[in-house]
Amino acid sequence: MLTRGSRRKGRSSANPRQRLLHGWDWSDPRIELDELAPASRVLVTAGAGELAAALAAAGHRVSALGANREQLDYARRRVEGGPFEPGAAERLFDVGRGMVRAASPAWSRRRVRQFLQEDDPLRAAAEWKARLDNRTLSSILRTMLGPAGALSALILRDFSTPIPPHFEEAIRGRIARALRKHPPSGNPYAWRLLLGEDLPGHRLPAVDPAAIEWIDEPLLDHLERSQLGRYDAVSLSNVVDGADERWVRDLRKAAVRAVAPGGPVIARSFATTMDDEAAKRARRDRAMLWGSIVVHR
Repeated sequence: MLTRGSRRKGRSSANPRQRLLHGWDWSDPRIELDELAPASRVLVTAGAGELAAALAAAGHRVSALGANREQLDYARRRVEGGPFEPGAAERLFDVGRGMVRAASPAWSRRRVRQFLQEDDPLRAAAEWKARLDNRTLSSILRTMLGPAGALSALILRDFSTPIPPHFEEAIRGRIARALRKHPPSGNPYAWRLLLGEDLPGHRLPAVDPAAIEWIDEPLLDHLERSQLGRYDAVSLSNVVDGADERWVRDLRKAAVRAVAPGGPVIARSFATTMDDEAAKRARRDRAMLWGSIVVHR
């Protein structure tokens, strides 16, 4: 276990709260699938099991890691066909949506569900700008996600992740850009974020759970103990957000060592970036949340 106060200090994935943190994954597997060579040996954070299942279904040899036993067991259950269970992240989103819905008729469940059935990205983006991205949403996000906001405090408590400055403005812009590129009718992440429901008919790909290696170990410890070039790729989700700088340096060094030469190390972040390629990848991710997706080779 990575302990706080040591050189290994990270964030929730390094010193996790032993409970279910998120019931859905918020990483679009298309990003990883575009970067991986065929039949890659890939290490991913277990999360809710969805990324692991998607990569395994595409023929990759997947190892899914987590130091939070509750989360790891849930990911395995999901891959086995188990039902969705809401975690801390989904409950936080429910709080925010409930406040917006109570103050703005445009955000009623019926109207949002109707909006999400739009299959033309330009019409969806125009409707978002005209009706949903209103003053009520802006005011509530500013209040809840600002430095003293209740949601910011809960996210820091549950995920050890500080919200980046002006995140309330960034998230509205990211939703708008995603709608222009990815029509909501086929985007499961839009349904999850804006309505709190799964896209009708959306299912995890069917894979044999035994085909995935499940690892109950802290990420940095595992990478440092891995043999040189054990993996062809590593996907880290956003474990570096809010992490101790020395821990991040150690993690980057260990990940590069554990990946075969030329293999990608993929890391997401909520923070905006000046790296054009990282920003472009974030725009391709349908999850609508990310400011940066870095691929280091």
